[in-house]
Amino acid sequence: MNVFVTGATGFLGTNLVRLLVEQGASITAIKRSTSNIDAFEAMPVDWHDADVLDFKALADACPENIDYIFHIAADTSMWSAKNEQQTRINLDGTSNIIRLALEKKTKRLIHTSSIAAYGIHHDIVIDEDTPQKGNECFANYYKTKYHSEQMVKAAVNEQGLDAVILNPCHLVGPWDYHNWSQMLTMIADESLPGVPPGYGSFCHIEEVAKAHITAASLGRKGENYILSGADASFLEFVSEIGRLLGKKVPSKPMPEILLKIVGHLSAFIARFTHKEPNMTPEKVLIVSEVLKVSSAKAQRELNYKTDISLETMLSDCYRWMLQQDLIATNR
Repeated sequence: MNVFVTGATGFLGTNLVRLLVEQGASITAIKRSTSNIDAFEAMPVDWHDADVLDFKALADACPENIDYIFHIAADTSMWSAKNEQQTRINLDGTSNIIRLALEKKTKRLIHTSSIAAYGIHHDIVIDEDTPQKGNECFANYYKTKYHSEQMVKAAVNEQGLDAVILNPCHLVGPWDYHNWSQMLTMIADESLPGVPPGYGSFCHIEEVAKAHITAASLGRKGENYILSGADASFLEFVSEIGRLLGKKVPSKPMPEILLKIVGHLSAFIARFTHKEPNMTPEKVLIVSEVLKVSSAKAQRELNYKTDISLETMLSDCYRWMLQQDLIATNR
């Protein structure tokens, strides 16, 4: 299996590439010139410095005999000051990857989207038949994930592209430098300001990576596959981290209105400091929504597993953080 991977040095990309190596795939991947590739030491990955916004660099990096393109690269920022850059990467970058897949005549494009493409829904369980409302959301990330999906689907319907779209929920596990691992760090440092009031679905990063590989061969052309996991409130999520680290955590969530005030105030101050705040209105949206989803379709068609416990995925993340000296041992 010959594959081309964008976003290979990110959280999901790292887990996917390492799994592909284990399975004996021939891997070509792009990275920035400043990217750290220590996670892939001695691994047979053909690296190329390229940007998803530079089609010529992409075309030069991608071999002619590629079976599958895994398009994981995306700007996941939740700060409006980065909207312009995010729109270019998530939309123009996806446009370039679609063109690349068509010109290279690849067998299939596996496009990593997000549950964010479905937008905010109240009092329902989201599945693949739920209308997507990401374009109606004020958060630019939601909008760009929605519109990038629409671009892929248009290419499937109008240009003959073979593509599958995956919509992961909250990812937890090793090789996480910037996502939910920050929650472990704050609890370890006893600097967590409070617990968000929302409810989410947390999925093990390794199972999500496996689903990407399975989607290459078993996924149906043009179809979405939602990837969820352990359903829990953020209070339950934080409490599990507290048990894991042996740390005391809040017993009640913060009121949503207080969190919104903090988000708007932080965003206002950031206009003058030009530093990304820890909390923004967009981040408040994610941690305040009640997200309930179903992965029944992925379970049936991709053999996707949703029964990994919060304890297991957080323990895997914590062990990795200890190995990387990213967190102090609690015992």
